[in-house]
Amino acid sequence: MSSPKNAKPTPPSPAVASKTNRAFAPRKSKDSSTLTHERIAADLDAFRKSGGKIEVLGVTQALKKIVPNDEASPPPRPANASPSKSRL
Repeated sequence: MSSPKNAKPTPPSPAVASKTNRAFAPRKSKDSSTLTHERIAADLDAFRKSGGKIEVLGVTQALKKIVPNDEASPPPRPANASPSKSRL
């Protein structure tokens, strides 16, 4: 099926300003939406009472020993002995 010769392409629809402006607008402060120590503690307590369990993860092996093991790591390669040419 061929398209008519005089068919005009539809222009792209302009972005709605209200949607983009809302993304950068400052949040309204609401007492119900602010996170406080008491609210977090109450949420955790309710989670535990409903049977939820929090798995506490330990420190990974990578963080326990920061210093490299001399036996496991290969020695560093020596630097090139050739003199470098300076650019002017």
